[in-house]
Amino acid sequence: MSGGGGGGGNTLVKTLILVGFLTATCGVLGLAGVMMLDAPSDTPPVVTSTPPVASKAPSPPAVLHPPADVPTGKAALDRIRKRGVLLVATDTGEPPFSGTPPMFFTGATGEPDGFDMALARQIAQAIGVNEIKPIHAKYSDLEDLLVDPEDKVDLVIAGYAPDEAPGISWSKSYLEYGLCLIVPAKSPIKTTNDLFGKPIGIFDDDAAADEVKKLVKGYTDLVRLEDGYWDQLLEGRFAAFLYDYPYAAAEINAWYKQNPSRAGSLRIAQYNLTDSSYSVGVREGEPELLAVVDQAIAGWRDSDAYGAAIKQFLSGGLAVEAPVEGKVHVVKAGETLSLIAKEELGSVDRWQDLWKANQSRFPNPHLIDVGDKVVIP
Repeated sequence: MSGGGGGGGNTLVKTLILVGFLTATCGVLGLAGVMMLDAPSDTPPVVTSTPPVASKAPSPPAVLHPPADVPTGKAALDRIRKRGVLLVATDTGEPPFSGTPPMFFTGATGEPDGFDMALARQIAQAIGVNEIKPIHAKYSDLEDLLVDPEDKVDLVIAGYAPDEAPGISWSKSYLEYGLCLIVPAKSPIKTTNDLFGKPIGIFDDDAAADEVKKLVKGYTDLVRLEDGYWDQLLEGRFAAFLYDYPYAAAEINAWYKQNPSRAGSLRIAQYNLTDSSYSVGVREGEPELLAVVDQAIAGWRDSDAYGAAIKQFLSGGLAVEAPVEGKVHVVKAGETLSLIAKEELGSVDRWQDLWKANQSRFPNPHLIDVGDKVVIP
């Protein structure tokens, strides 16, 4: 959904996810020993095995009130360096610090972790400080927290898509995402074209509703829910549920753990039905800080660490079955889309052609695995 994700969603699922990620503690989040107080490389990486993930939330509000006086220029960097800590506004879950995986959660050793926290470390390092401190607020309050004149935080990292909120500048994209189509495992539905004349479900979010109305033609009813959607999908209230990946995969995996008798009862029929991205929010009037954030994002995305982070935090969905007809390439250990493009299409630069032909079947260019079948255009 165009608003991204933080808190909200299925309460039971979040409770279950919390069990898997321990209980949050208090402290300060550092780049090496990380603790907590009260946050596609353009060339896809080498194929390895992929672990699971987890949850999602509604879009940010459209109307916000910027402070009368916003800091300017280099003052933001000086402020952070003098403090020695990067203050990151993020939705850490309800209750606070209970987790909003895969973007923020408590790691096995008790430290905060997740995809957004991995990015926060990169930004802190680029600024020249050794600690980051996540500052909790509800998802809908994060932008107001950023523009608070008391400088309570330095930036927002919480699965936000850039919006028109006054007083905020947005970074380059740090992650592309899209809606996916979830159906019962035995459903004949394969694409959104099969939803004509059928009721559909979505997470209760205005931005998602707008996108789905454009995406799906001829549906009979649009059911908006904040929780209980997997049960209602299997009970037949609607034929399919459209939801952000990777939050969908994470919640489904957690729901299976809560309902072991229903494990395997759902499947993702299509990925990347929409084209959206997450960005970092920086206070307007702090261009030097925004420039450092953009540099940190660019450097991270160009490194092997970016693909590794995607595999670590954002995997969990299975590839959609390849078409019966047409040429496919079975992925071998060590292969990337670039290497497959060189072998099958004659140039590593054509990996994006491969991705375009397969983006409805895989959640992310980095998330192909040994044995997957890549369709050759």
